[in-house]
This record gives sequence, structure tokens and C-alpha cells, in this order.
Amino acid sequence: MSRVILAVGAEARGLADLGYPVAAPGRDLERAVAGLAAGGAGAMSCDPLVVVPMGFGREPTLTADCARTLAAIRARDEREPGAGSPIALSEPLGGSAELIAYLRAAMRRHGHSGAALVVSPSIDPFADAELFRVARLARQYGTPELVEVAFDGGAEPDPALEAGLERCRLLGSPRPTLIPAHLGPAPGLGTGAPLPGAAEYLCSPAVLRSLISTRVAAAVHRLSHGDDGIHAGSHAEDGHGYAHSHTDADGTIYTHSH
Repeated sequence: MSRVILAVGAEARGLADLGYPVAAPGRDLERAVAGLAAGGAGAMSCDPLVVVPMGFGREPTLTADCARTLAAIRARDEREPGAGSPIALSEPLGGSAELIAYLRAAMRRHGHSGAALVVSPSIDPFADAELFRVARLARQYGTPELVEVAFDGGAEPDPALEAGLERCRLLGSPRPTLIPAHLGPAPGLGTGAPLPGAAEYLCSPAVLRSLISTRVAAAVHRLSHGDDGIHAGSHAEDGHGYAHSHTDADGTIYTHSH
């Protein structure tokens, strides 16, 4: 039976308790792995441990940082035979296609609303720009007529939540439905009557547990064929961010972005 750790970043801010240990990449994840090892007795030597990046792929640094952390743990365990169980890194909980589907479902649940404000913590300029694309596709062929995007917290929220609400007001929708584009709840705002969707989650705990089980099963299957997902995860940032060049030891220059 596999053991599971949920890797959390900005997309999982406010994540409900799903019954699994949670950890951020780095020392926090190292401690979580060690904690499961300490509590697993002999079973830990054979039961796989699967780390699941909790998000919809907008935060590729989460997956890449998990891969680097697990690669260091794997290297240490290889120097100390019998020190730990097999470890695998799963794919993120979902991708943009899944996020679009969940946003569209949330918009339909609030079909009476004339506007939706899709809200998420700010991650970085590229991830934040991607959310505008995702929100536009979620609105296609459906309702509401007006869909705006705003960011609640993070390093550089642009537009911030207040600005997004003001834009909706200026466009004739002073009470938009709040829809979270992350795994935590939509914000609850100020005083008076809450806005539609306030404090609601995009996915229920039951849905999240089902997605986690699917990702874990796929990761365990790949692990049985010798693929622990760590190498692939270390390249999760490729194609994300500003393009730049690297030079290999033999002098070959290659360019990518992350």
C-alpha cells in the first residue's frame, strides 16, 4: 500500500484537510518523508511513497522543486542501502484542461449571475497570465457574459482583488460571483451580504481525494516499470518563464525557458 504526501504551494493555499500529510518542497518535504519512514517500521522498506504536487500545473516550480528534493533524498538513500522505501513523484493533480472544466462547472452552478470574478493567489507573471487564458476558455459557449480575473495575495497581485471587483462594478456587475482558481476557498469579503460564491471551494474534498488516488495509482504503476517521475519532474519548469541559454560541458549552447 502506497503512502502519500501532498506537496503544497500557492495553488494549495487554504487547502482543506484531506487526511494526508502536507509539505512544501525542500526541508519541509524532507521532514515529511523522514516522518513517514520513522512511523512505518518495516513496511516502509517496501511500500512506495508518492508525492503529489497539489495544483493544476500553473505552478511548475512546485513540481520541479519537489523533484530536486526527492532526487537529493534518493541519492542519500542510495548511499545507505535499506534507508528508505521507493519514492515516486506523481504528475500534478490536474492541468489546464481540468481547471477549465472545474471553472466552467462552477460558473454553471451560478448560472443566474451576470458576472464571474476568477480569483487565485498570484504566482508569477507567466502563471498569472495563463489564468486569463484559462478563464476565457472556461467562459466560452456558456455563462456568464462577463468573466474577469483578479489575484488575492501573493508576491505581485495584478490586478489585485479590489481592482478586479472595481472593474466588475464599472462594467455594470457590482456583485460578481467569486470563483477560486486554486484549491482553497474563494475569499469572503468585508461586511454586509457576502458575494455569491464567497468561501466556496472549486472542488469538494471527495473530488480531490479521487484525483489524488488516480495520480497515486498512475505514479505507482510507472514506478513498477522503473520510472519514479523525478527526472521528468525536474524539467517541469522548461517552457515556463523567460527564455535563456545554457552551455553544456562540451560547449554546446541550448536555449529554453523556465
